[in-house]
Order: sequence, then structure tokens, then C-alpha cells
Amino acid sequence: MSKHPGIRLSRFTLTLLILGAILIPVGSGLGLFFLFKPIPEPRLTARVRLDGMWVEDKKNPGQKKLVPAISIWNPTSESWGQLTVGLNKSGRNNQFYASEPFGIPAGKTVSIPLFAFVARNGSVTFPSGNRNVREVTIFAKLPSNARGVAEFILPEIPTVPKSDEDPDSLWIEPLAGN
Repeated sequence: MSKHPGIRLSRFTLTLLILGAILIPVGSGLGLFFLFKPIPEPRLTARVRLDGMWVEDKKNPGQKKLVPAISIWNPTSESWGQLTVGLNKSGRNNQFYASEPFGIPAGKTVSIPLFAFVARNGSVTFPSGNRNVREVTIFAKLPSNARGVAEFILPEIPTVPKSDEDPDSLWIEPLAGN
């Protein structure tokens, strides 16, 4: 039986191999980070408005009550899927979320009652009697499977249409750059 001594490395060579194994991936990651800009998310051409909607009263079956809601209009000729709506940012994240898994068909409107919005951790519903809706962020899946985004700032005082005013004039457009 013969002995095979194997590969022998000096301390210096072993140190260089370990440093190379660490520095090459880290250097590649940093290079990608600084050399390439992130791809921006496609912008949705959605419109939103504070609205009201009739819902079944759980305490009185057969009765309906009018509750505050967010209405989202898809003015495009493409349907959007997997709609998620966020309310009132805190830092970079929205505080309350609701979703519509079926999305919005082309040219249609979807209304979501404010009581359907839940905090990120799922513990609290949106306190519509105590808090105003100031910011709305909409995420939707586009036909290209990309996620589209639109951000809105709502007026401090909601406007109610006058009897001779077109209610379609109350739709709020996305922020500039959206």
C-alpha cells in the first residue's frame, strides 16, 4: 500500500484561498449593487376616492348600512389581478392593508370598506371613526405578471359632489412620478 501525501498548502497559500473565497462573492455583490440601478416598478394609472358603500348589517340580518370605503377605478383596457391596498404610511410601510384577490376588471371599479383594512400584524382594524385616510398605495398584478404601483395623497377634507356636479370629477390621480 502506498501513501498519498495529498496537496500541501503553506499558511500563506491557505490564507489567500480563504480570503479569495470570502472577498470574491462580497466584491461581486457590492459591484452589482453600485453598478446597476434597480428596475422601477411599473406605474398603475388607477384612480381612487373616498366613498360609501352599502353592506349587510351583521347585528340586523336583512338590513343594510352605509359605511365609508375606498373606491379604486381601473381606467385601462387591461384587467389587474391580486389587488392590495395600503393606507396611511408610517415611515416606508403602510399601516393598514386590504386585498381583493380577484383584482379589478378593465374599466371597472372596486370598493373596499374601511373596516376591512387590518394592521400589518393583523391585530387591529382601521379605526375609521378616529383616523382620516390620508395616503393610499395600490399594488396590482399586471397582465405581464409585473407588480404595478400607484400612490395617492387624499385631501384633508373629503369632498362631497354637489347635485349638479359630475361625481366622476372626484377621482384622485396618482402622485406625480407615479
